[in-house]
Amino acid sequence: METKSTKNYLLIFLSLLLVVTLGWFMLSYNAIVHKEEQVKTAWSQVESNLQRKLDLIPNLVRTVKAYAKHESDLLTKVTSLRSQATALLGEKLPDQTRIETLKKVQSQLDNATMKLFAVAENYPELRSSEQFLQLQSQIEGAENRINITRMQFNEAVGDFNAYLRHIPANIVAKFGGFHPKAYFKAEKKAHQILKVDL
Repeated sequence: METKSTKNYLLIFLSLLLVVTLGWFMLSYNAIVHKEEQVKTAWSQVESNLQRKLDLIPNLVRTVKAYAKHESDLLTKVTSLRSQATALLGEKLPDQTRIETLKKVQSQLDNATMKLFAVAENYPELRSSEQFLQLQSQIEGAENRINITRMQFNEAVGDFNAYLRHIPANIVAKFGGFHPKAYFKAEKKAHQILKVDL
């Protein structure tokens, strides 16, 4: 009788252990899924703001073209870079390579856009154009929103990546096929000391 009762206790114990283990696995898995969705949401905000900025570029090009007919090379470059940047935006989360490529194209586009703004200095009518001033303000606003959403994206990625490294989530992550996400890091030149000649 003691043997049968011991077997029953052992069976109950093993059943409880299985239920607790499955519950723990499900909770950890769901937490990882939730954090991954936060990363995806944050990235979609980055892409949305990048797209908003890219949508403003054609209007800027048309406005500058109307006043500065001699700047066709720069206008063509801006249009080409905008197309490249638009092609890099996608539905799924980017890996580090795609983020680096996007940063490179965005940097080139930002430099070319700044040159367009500098061109306006040579054309007083363009510089005082209401449409040009509105576009300049909207692009600057879009850039500010991009910076904010990049920070939010990196925070979500940091939270997700840190969670994956914790026990027991790291075990669940291996079984669930979850991997760390890529950060949107600053360019190397951002860490260099700015030299100003006076």
